[in-house]
Amino acid sequence: MKKPVNYLFTAVLVTALSGLTLVPAFGKSRTEIDYVSLDFSSDIEVGESGGTVDVTANGGDYYVDDVEILNDVDEWDDNDRPKVKVYLSAESDCYFSADRKSDFDLNGEGATYVSSSTQDSKTVLILTVKLDKLEGSGDLYVDGLELNDSSGEASWEENSYAKYYQVRLYRNGNSCSSIYKVEDTFFDFSSDITRKGDYSFQVRGVRNSSERGDWNESDSVYIDAETADELSYGNSSKPGSSSSSFSSNGPGQSSSGAWLKDTVGWWYCNADRTYTRNNWQYINNKWYFFNENGYMVTGWVLWKDKYYYLGEDGAMYTNRMTPDHYYVNGDGVWIP
Repeated sequence: MKKPVNYLFTAVLVTALSGLTLVPAFGKSRTEIDYVSLDFSSDIEVGESGGTVDVTANGGDYYVDDVEILNDVDEWDDNDRPKVKVYLSAESDCYFSADRKSDFDLNGEGATYVSSSTQDSKTVLILTVKLDKLEGSGDLYVDGLELNDSSGEASWEENSYAKYYQVRLYRNGNSCSSIYKVEDTFFDFSSDITRKGDYSFQVRGVRNSSERGDWNESDSVYIDAETADELSYGNSSKPGSSSSSFSSNGPGQSSSGAWLKDTVGWWYCNADRTYTRNNWQYINNKWYFFNENGYMVTGWVLWKDKYYYLGEDGAMYTNRMTPDHYYVNGDGVWIP
């Protein structure tokens, strides 16, 4: 008699053996990195371009691979916030699971979490952070003030934090001039010295409309009546050097005045021996602009929020294209 086969047992055994083949054989398990600690230091400064941000990892399972500054600036200014992207790599057999703000400990430079993401099976973490707002040195104090009692020229030492300077003249303790905006470290006050007295000047550095330094005043010098007359008469028609001459080769001639030139540039002497500063003047049916020192300007000028273009001869362009291919209308204003 044939022995019966136990089909039930065989089926169970086959199923069991088949199940074994469905279970994957994992290798060594990877270590999870669920917390990241970083230290930041930066040498970025207001008024400078570029700079670096150094980042140090405080964990043994990951390291800093690269740091990228994201801001696109030519020069760092007050209140700029550097934004950086930090690339972290996990050590072998480790991976990143940190993906929330609370998973990151960021120290130094006021670093704050912005965002994070992972790549390459979570072996690379890309972290974006912002640093504290930049603050300038705040030191707009100007030193080294001197007033020449024979020429009326004031001078001072450069302050690298200042964008420009404001200056004014005093006689016998009272202001006797306008406040002038100056980008150099000297200014000719000769046209403001009109009588004898004790003269001094004040200067302060200016960074922007809301950040100005304190006024610093020079020692006073005594200027007698004869010297004051020479300065005010001989120099009232000149913004620059004492070496000047009338010329028929200037940008224009007028019966009410004439063009003069020195080593700095051209200016226009009016019939009353005065000259225009930081303003427009209409001469021989053409408009010209003169800077704060009285010299004729060429190229682009920003005046009351509008741009104008002045040719090589100083005359304002109207109804035409500028050499750099911008159009100005009949009033000389650039049309975007």
